[in-house]
Amino acid sequence: MSPDAVKQSVARPFTTEGAELTEAAVAEANELYAVGNFWGDDQAGRIFYHGDSGSPGYRHMAEGVMGEAHALGGLCVRIGDRIFTMGANVEAAEWEAISHVPRMPW
Repeated sequence: MSPDAVKQSVARPFTTEGAELTEAAVAEANELYAVGNFWGDDQAGRIFYHGDSGSPGYRHMAEGVMGEAHALGGLCVRIGDRIFTMGANVEAAEWEAISHVPRMPW
């Protein structure tokens, strides 16, 4: 596999997918938040939203999902960046190695 293939075929999809995952998670969360207070203001709704007896409620879980989606998206982007750098390093190493190849007498 060539360094260009690593940079384009492997690194780029990680970066693209990570950015798309983050965008999709934000879009879906915004749609859900647009629904508003669907759990109501009664006791059952407050327990659902805030949790009860040490158990997390909807709010905590929704924030966790969003945080993890952002983290996963960011991780994909960082993996893509590192794979791209690996390809660039291999490319640089190849050129460095070529410069040390002895010349053949003609």
